[in-house]
Amino acid sequence: MSKFGEGRKSGAFPQSLTLVREADKAVILIFVVSFMACFIALVVLSMLDVIDMIQTVIFMAAPFFIAGMFIYVQYKRWLYIIILLILDVVLYYFNINFNLILLVSFLFVGSAGVAGVAVLIQRFMFYRVMMAVEDVNVKDKLTIFDKVIVFLFNIPKDLDTRNITMNYNLKRVSIPWNEMMQTIRFGLMIGMFLWIYISMNPTFMDAGARGEVPAFLFALVLYMPLLVLPWSIFRSLNVRVETRYRDFALNDGIKETLKRMAVPIFASFMFVLLAINTSGLDTVLMFIALSVVFNVFIIGLTSIFFYLMFEAPLVDDIVSKWKVFRPVALAMDIGGDIVSDDIPGTPKRDVTDYGKLEFENTKKKKR
Repeated sequence: MSKFGEGRKSGAFPQSLTLVREADKAVILIFVVSFMACFIALVVLSMLDVIDMIQTVIFMAAPFFIAGMFIYVQYKRWLYIIILLILDVVLYYFNINFNLILLVSFLFVGSAGVAGVAVLIQRFMFYRVMMAVEDVNVKDKLTIFDKVIVFLFNIPKDLDTRNITMNYNLKRVSIPWNEMMQTIRFGLMIGMFLWIYISMNPTFMDAGARGEVPAFLFALVLYMPLLVLPWSIFRSLNVRVETRYRDFALNDGIKETLKRMAVPIFASFMFVLLAINTSGLDTVLMFIALSVVFNVFIIGLTSIFFYLMFEAPLVDDIVSKWKVFRPVALAMDIGGDIVSDDIPGTPKRDVTDYGKLEFENTKKKKR
């Protein structure tokens, strides 16, 4: 019988591999409910034409602020909350603009909320991705999810993906700045979509609206870590497919996919910049510079929260499930014996995974 039971055979995700904890479900619920409430309120107020750009930004960022405050309470980070309150009081005492006080609060709490939501995405998808990669090149027919995984990780068709592994002894002693910089670079690649949108949108190019664009950019970029931070776990654990010649790292696959997407996107952006936009090169470059600054700052701050608060528990949970995902050594034969290291092996699964052996009857007929 398969180690996953009938769930594995039917393609269902086995509950024995889930990384989402009961406490995580509360964060998901709070974020989703607050996001839907803010979205509905934003749509209604926009239709009534009684909301300005700053209020729009508040509604867009509020779900992360609410999730971040809940995470602070959940993790008992009372010192963080006290520091935030003291900082807000000091800013108010010195007559600092109220919008700046809001910005500081959203950064201090909202970044933790963004990191918390990103780690929930990692918990939900990690072993689902591992299962998909493991089987993707030995299936007769790929599902839509399999095709998405092949595209995102740029998996070669001739790669035997069954020998997937990772470094399950990860212990951090400091923030991995190199990994954080790669996450920021991924964010800048995806940020080109944002630059094209701004360049083509006449509302942003209008002289009267330019003063409000930075606030709106801040709110948009706040969602950027959700697109790039979840993939960092595959680099942290060096998830890879081992071969006899050169290992295939999933992180490298993601990197190559983004590069392939970035080239045509950059070409499109240059076309928009040169052929469509009529507001002047300096205006567009100013918005791009603001976008880059916000990207670097917010993704960097969110990454710091992620590495300080969330990565270690996540890695521990992933490692604790590793023996469920890969219960035996790869170089194992059907009888359960370790075979020679120089002979390619496959994971011990259901016996039917090995296929059926059929021997041709070569016995000569007696004349």
